[in-house]
Amino acid sequence: LVQAYRYHEFLGELMKSYISISVAGTHGKTTTTGLLAHVMDHVSPTGYLIGDGNGVMKDDGQYFVVESCEYKRHFLAYQPDYAIITNIELDHVDYYRDMEDYLDAFQTFANQVKKGIVLFGDDPYLAQMQVTSNHLYYGLNENNDVRAMNVEEDKNGMRFDIMYHNEFFGHFDLPFVGKPLLWNSIGVIAVGILSGLTAEQLQTGLVTFPGVKRRFTTEVNGENIYIDDYAHHPTAVKYMIEAAKTKYPNKKVIAIFKPDRFSRIEAFLDRFGEELNQADEAYICDFPENAQREEGVVVTID
Repeated sequence: LVQAYRYHEFLGELMKSYISISVAGTHGKTTTTGLLAHVMDHVSPTGYLIGDGNGVMKDDGQYFVVESCEYKRHFLAYQPDYAIITNIELDHVDYYRDMEDYLDAFQTFANQVKKGIVLFGDDPYLAQMQVTSNHLYYGLNENNDVRAMNVEEDKNGMRFDIMYHNEFFGHFDLPFVGKPLLWNSIGVIAVGILSGLTAEQLQTGLVTFPGVKRRFTTEVNGENIYIDDYAHHPTAVKYMIEAAKTKYPNKKVIAIFKPDRFSRIEAFLDRFGEELNQADEAYICDFPENAQREEGVVVTID
């Protein structure tokens, strides 16, 4: 008799064989998973798995970093040693009834982390969450346990100091642009602090991060620069366009948006329009042929 597992169920069992770290949140999961795995691998052999199935596990792997999606509460199959929650904003509206239902899933997930969880304290929902697991808050606000100060950003990257419980931890100079990568980097540093890493170890790992697929992936062709990014929520679109303008301040920004879920477009149609209008020009493609039209959802885009 062969035992069959669904993807998230099997992954929950597999994680028990390693020092596991889940990366959850509405936005930033994929990039943060890749970033954290890259940093941890500089210290100890580390595997990772991103939601699209892309990943690696070394024969001598000790750490396992997993993108942990909240869709249909799949991440509740995981009981990681450590975790990050990057932010909370209503999504997957084809499954979750409302924001209360969505928050309930994250609340349950946070309280089943075994050793320690870091949460983005600048997020209003996370700041109010009742977390019983060992935890740290990170971000820019002064009430965070791990806080970035003296932040500077230009087309060449970002620079900031990290304070841990109001004491200087280290200075970081990174080749990234955009608020999401700043927040994600602070979150990775917070996990590093929980794991006993030094500022020097974290800087070395962060500065060499090559990026992940479909997350601000750039290609240069003459005077033109093409950026591929899986910005499928209006907030992600907002920060994607902001980052492009910061990185390439003298370029015209043309956004080409391909929607993925009918329910998401129906729920956030006005906001998608507002954020795409921040580009110099915007074009909207049709839904892909394999997009699932959820029952009762009708979307018309003129």
